Amino acid sequence: MNTKTGQFLIVMLLALTGWQPAAQAADKAVTGEAPVTGRDTTPAAGAGPVAGKPGNRGLMPVYVPPRRGAPLARVGGGTRGSGDHLPFVSVITPEDTGLTSTPGPMLYWYLSEDMQTRFEFALIDENGIDPMLELTSDEKMLAGLNSVDLAQQGITLEPGVSYQWSVALVDDSGKRSGDIVSSGMIEYVALTPEQQMELAHSSAGESVRFFAREGYWYDTFSAISKLIDQDPSNRELRRQRSALLEQIGLDEVATADML
Repeated sequence: MNTKTGQFLIVMLLALTGWQPAAQAADKAVTGEAPVTGRDTTPAAGAGPVAGKPGNRGLMPVYVPPRRGAPLARVGGGTRGSGDHLPFVSVITPEDTGLTSTPGPMLYWYLSEDMQTRFEFALIDENGIDPMLELTSDEKMLAGLNSVDLAQQGITLEPGVSYQWSVALVDDSGKRSGDIVSSGMIEYVALTPEQQMELAHSSAGESVRFFAREGYWYDTFSAISKLIDQDPSNRELRRQRSALLEQIGLDEVATADML
């Protein structure tokens, strides 16, 4: 075999194996053309460019329900009682039982407008009869997201136990059938050592996506809400939270939250 024939065969073999000279690869890097690889880099459905944390770009968090096909547990959030003149209220929780990795999480609910009506909050152990926590207020409550910190209320959830929590607007204490009520379920499931390690090395923005991916709804929503509290004008974070609300079927709340 002469020299020219050998060189031709070498070039053909390199072409078949996908090899490209370093200079050619560098040219593609400069022009923005990505080299061909065997790895699929297409973003997952529902993912898009948003702020992973203030000032940085990341991926839209996607909430992954930990127990697909679980019984529906959320009540309200789209159904009004007989007192239609009352504001719309909804607990911020998935349709099934939402998880938390902390025994004293923050619980959020949404109110469509300012109200002076009597408000009631209750937390009940699935195995108990009397509420673990009852809060009432006759003071004016502002529209938007409201919350209660269970840790500050001295509440510690037991692992593996389902709890029901509810919020109610009481128009007539003598006729409770006219209450506007919304309720959901929560369960405390501690992180595994591996999850704790990953979370410890995550930024504030990354923790939102971590909790969403691992199925911890209450931690996800609390984490993104704290970022928004720190930077209220950050529209990307607002879109991130709105998208999470849409993912659990609270479209009305998602739209209002963006406004």
